[in-house]
Amino acid sequence: MPGGEDAFDVLCYGAITVDNVTHVPHLPMPRRDVAATYEYDEVGGEAPKVAIPLALWGLRTLLVGNVIGTDRKGAFILDRLARYAAGLDTRYVHQDPHTATPFSRILVTPDGERSQIAYGFDDVLKVELASDIMRRAAVLSVDAHGGEERDRAAHIARNLGKLVISADAIWPEHPLAGLSDVIVISRAWLHTNFPGVYEYDHALELQAKGAGVIIVTDGPRPVLVVRADGAAFGFEPYHLPNVADTSGAGDLFKTGIIYGWLQPDWPLEQKIAFACAAAALNCQRKRGDDPPPTLEEVSALMRAQPR
Repeated sequence: MPGGEDAFDVLCYGAITVDNVTHVPHLPMPRRDVAATYEYDEVGGEAPKVAIPLALWGLRTLLVGNVIGTDRKGAFILDRLARYAAGLDTRYVHQDPHTATPFSRILVTPDGERSQIAYGFDDVLKVELASDIMRRAAVLSVDAHGGEERDRAAHIARNLGKLVISADAIWPEHPLAGLSDVIVISRAWLHTNFPGVYEYDHALELQAKGAGVIIVTDGPRPVLVVRADGAAFGFEPYHLPNVADTSGAGDLFKTGIIYGWLQPDWPLEQKIAFACAAAALNCQRKRGDDPPPTLEEVSALMRAQPR
């Protein structure tokens, strides 16, 4: 890991937004209104949703992403991020009075699934990742849900010899796939874009373009892990009662992978187990202000349900 006071374990790069989350008994339909159970705001975007748990788990984390506004939503983001200032550096989260902070309206049904309407993501200005910023961190966390700035960020990290861990980089022809040492992929997202694809074959195609380890998650079903050499194994997720919201599981799974990759003595199987346990526990969170699972809680679940 980089040393010095201005060094970081992980640089999280990507969208920084607000999510307005409303829990409903069912989705509304024409001529069928729905009464909300409760609603709340939380910081959205993959970058802060990965950065916050890493900071709470003791890693030095730097957040870089899009510009936010000086509006109420922008103030909300800064207020929430300030709660994690001990481990989370937000010096590059810039505000602009002419920018409308991007946000999403999200409906959550009793099965924990989400439906989302996004506002302002395409138009907001992105902060370019510079080499002198990336040089301070050991790992780049990035996702494919953006534009070419994600590819440029990965290029910079790779040229500096940094580890690149990405989410949903499923297109073999796109640069991000070939620049990623680890790709975490949602099976649902993969099949949305490649209907009927065989996951293992697709992983090999990504690896032929330069990708490293491929991890395909599938909710409560087994995780497919394809090692960098093409060898594969499955891992059974942890199952817990009282699931409140499944959508944050993917972010926590990736967070767990990053944390595990920074543990030099952990084999790949232990990294996957840690990520699965973190994701399972996160599904029990009911509100955006509920803290992510602690390291102790994750370890306790792994002991209680050994794999």
